[in-house]
Amino acid sequence: MSLQLLSWNINGCNIPEKRKKIFHILKKEQLDIICLQETHVTRLHRKVLVNKRLGQEFISSDRVKKRGVVIYVKESLSPKLLFKDEHGRILAVEIQHQGEKIMLLGIYAPNEGKSEFYKKLHESMLEYLDFDNIIMMGDMNGIVSTNMDKSQSQKVTKDGRLPKTFFEMTDNMDWIDIWRMRNPLGKEGTFFSEAHLTWTRIDQIWITRGLAPKVRKVEICPKTCSDHNALKMDLALLPTGSFRWKMNDNLFRDQEIIKKAQKALKDYFEINLNTTVEKRTIWDASKAVMRGFLIQQNAIKKRKQNEKKDKILEKIKELEKKLRVNPKSQPILREIKLHQAQYSKLINQEIEWKIKLMKQKTFESANKCGKLLAWQLKKRQKLNIVTNLEIEGRNIQNPVEIRKSFQKYFKKLYTQGPQNEVEIEQFLKKNSFKKLTQENRLLLNSQITRQEIEHAIQNMKLGKSPGPDGLTSKYYKIMSDYLIQPLMEVSNEILEGKKAPESWKEAFITLIPKLETEKTQLKNYRPISLLNVDYKIFADVLAGRLKRVLNEVIHKDQAGFLPGRHMFANTRNIIDILELLQTDINTKAVLIFIDAEKAFDNISWKFMKGNLKEMGVGRGFQNGIDAIYSEQKAKLIVNNVVTEEFKIEKGTRQGCPISPLLFISVLEVLLNMIRGDRLVQGIQVGAKQYKLKAFADDLVLTLQEPEPSTKRVLQLIHDFGQVAGFKLNKQKTKVLGKNMTDTESERFQRETELSLVKKVKYLGVNITAKNLSLFKDNYEKCWSEIKRDLDSWAKLKLSLLGRIAAIKMNVLPKMLFLFQTLQIVDKTECFRRWQRDISKFVWQGKKPRIKFKILTDAKERGGFALPDLRLYYEAAAFCWLKDWLLLEDTDVLDLEGYNNTFGWHAYLWYDKVKINKAFKNHIVRKAVFNVWTKYKDLLENKTPRWLSPLEAKARKRPNMEAYWPKYWELLEKDGDNWKLQSMEKMKDKV
Repeated sequence: MSLQLLSWNINGCNIPEKRKKIFHILKKEQLDIICLQETHVTRLHRKVLVNKRLGQEFISSDRVKKRGVVIYVKESLSPKLLFKDEHGRILAVEIQHQGEKIMLLGIYAPNEGKSEFYKKLHESMLEYLDFDNIIMMGDMNGIVSTNMDKSQSQKVTKDGRLPKTFFEMTDNMDWIDIWRMRNPLGKEGTFFSEAHLTWTRIDQIWITRGLAPKVRKVEICPKTCSDHNALKMDLALLPTGSFRWKMNDNLFRDQEIIKKAQKALKDYFEINLNTTVEKRTIWDASKAVMRGFLIQQNAIKKRKQNEKKDKILEKIKELEKKLRVNPKSQPILREIKLHQAQYSKLINQEIEWKIKLMKQKTFESANKCGKLLAWQLKKRQKLNIVTNLEIEGRNIQNPVEIRKSFQKYFKKLYTQGPQNEVEIEQFLKKNSFKKLTQENRLLLNSQITRQEIEHAIQNMKLGKSPGPDGLTSKYYKIMSDYLIQPLMEVSNEILEGKKAPESWKEAFITLIPKLETEKTQLKNYRPISLLNVDYKIFADVLAGRLKRVLNEVIHKDQAGFLPGRHMFANTRNIIDILELLQTDINTKAVLIFIDAEKAFDNISWKFMKGNLKEMGVGRGFQNGIDAIYSEQKAKLIVNNVVTEEFKIEKGTRQGCPISPLLFISVLEVLLNMIRGDRLVQGIQVGAKQYKLKAFADDLVLTLQEPEPSTKRVLQLIHDFGQVAGFKLNKQKTKVLGKNMTDTESERFQRETELSLVKKVKYLGVNITAKNLSLFKDNYEKCWSEIKRDLDSWAKLKLSLLGRIAAIKMNVLPKMLFLFQTLQIVDKTECFRRWQRDISKFVWQGKKPRIKFKILTDAKERGGFALPDLRLYYEAAAFCWLKDWLLLEDTDVLDLEGYNNTFGWHAYLWYDKVKINKAFKNHIVRKAVFNVWTKYKDLLENKTPRWLSPLEAKARKRPNMEAYWPKYWELLEKDGDNWKLQSMEKMKDKV
């Protein structure tokens, strides 16, 4: 691995065609650092130099179309500007590489006044003596040696030699001319003057002496699109780990390659499947065979693409050598120009083809919700490059030490300590939960079918990072006809008790920094496993089966990863409890937001497998889990470098399809312990207690009698953690106190070692002890961020339809999340304000030309389908209102209606709100009821069949254990009319 640098005087790039040509050539080179001189781009038009595919740009330009230096640096090198001049001649950028600072100095020296120019540059450099590594590159407009750096066609004079001040600077800074050092007898030039018929080497790269041993290669490139030759340098890096191969998905755009691949795979399986070799070995070997085939095809394709250009460049290089020997030869000069024109034509053809494809893609995708618009709108995110770590008070910056620190930390994290299997077994027998039915057990253990694997492959998303084998999901989609049958056979053998393929044990672990945390701390990185796609297909099949049966055994308090369960049930529960406690001021309570330390990564495999056994999942399914959760191994990817392999002995892989389901099945043991423990006092509503809500590992406890209840919960978590590996992070566990005095709060914190806070972020929602601040902390904060985005997007060249699509893609999802999780908006003024901001963006601050009502109407009716946020809010309100109508979820009804005087249907249909006005003294009830009032007459112009007359007439008490039949259960059709059923039919329903 190395750093690729290029320095090039491009002699102007204001002409779009030339600029595209230069950018195209540079992009093909895959460079890390690019320094261009003589751009001729003014400060006013500097945006034309922005090209994120080349890297982060740093520009020094003049007010006029002269001079100009630009440096492009890959973001992984953490570049930042040091200084630049006002005339487009000097530009200095700092990069961080392998724990060391390197200065990149781009120079475009003047023809006149060079002595003064270099004197001032030297003075500037004296302020940066702390840089041990400096690379100066550019057009020095002078030569080092008249004998070696200038052709001898004329009488040798001192004209053109760099001034004394230049050499004083290089001597003082200990810089060396790296090309001359590597080519002491070489006589090559970088600029040919047709007027004087002379070659000169005025473009140079100077580096500090300490960098010289790291330079692997430095060369003068053939002249193509400019009157100067480019200089290219290859800076060697330290050993950086193994190479990671990834399949090139573009290969499968070629139908010929697809046919060859299918034939190769078909022939392979026909030859090998009927042998005595284990199927898992045959399967792994098939991936190795196809990897070799794809590498070969990629090399052939690449060679064909560049063959013509490489031949022309080689020819130009040979002719330039001849021209240096005989600079007055016009035939050689004409031949060089001919080949340069041919090269330019090939580049133009490539650019034209790319422009054609881009125009086609833009025509198809512009102004529509899709990847193209998303790419335009997305905020630029910095790469996850770790430049330093804080370990035991030491600041580590060396990249090798950083990698070793991560490896040591995660190796320790994934090492399982000694465990007592008997203790685990006894614990599970004592705390096991509902067992699976025979029907569900048969579902889990049946043979894996072709349809299940096909469904898993179809659901795989394209463009995701592959596992260690490098094969992407596109490979499995294109080759599915030849892969499904052997994969099905391997999968079914695993269910029968045989081992999984060796490649399924492997994983790359990429590290994602947690939001709003200190990135210098090892513990603040989330490990995500990059797994092989075939492994994920098998795990996805098992997950699909397990998901269907867990709904029956996992309590509805757990809202994560199961069909039909929603995140908003948790936030609704918390808001309702806070409303209750706001009224019942004598009830002292705490809301504890549990934070587990590496929750997914600490789960004990023995406990997890023992828990599945206690659930009664069956032998086949158990075999499947045993096969993939044993003998795991992984390599970390740190700053794009792969570490050494280490074993994984515990935890559920984040990135594995079945991982979250296994985790919630383990966590359910703890949740059942808390639910069933009488010493843990939940929020009391009648006979019911509301103790907890969970979304995977995001657990919130709602407890009365704060101190004893919390102590008991902490003891239960500790006991559970001893056998299951679950570890409470007390520093990050936050508590909201309600109706507690200062003395009680201090005592609670002292006794439990948990922190009471004023605000908590739970499932993306900011929550405080008082619901009055919910709107400000969530809706207003979110809209402020959206307004900043709208101001940023306003600068993009989007059409009217494109701006409407931007609202659909990036504004609506953010607001819809809040609409679904926080039904608390009781005033309509905010919707008008949001509408004004959206209208301002859509019409670019000008007077609207189309009414908002038409803009938000459906396209089928002549509208533009601009989202109407108020309509979306009201639609989301009906998701909450549904519980009031159907009367099925008694937990929600009892908590939300804790102080109702009448039944829910009395308020909804018989206007009991006018009698019991306290009904609307509730943040949720008021907001949802306002929506119902608006649409009641439109939806139900006569008595609805969902109405329960008995529930409406009942005097409400908490936890009324009664069944309330609806009209649709009490009525029957009699010709064209409806009538009450007979008493005989109704007696079992009432």
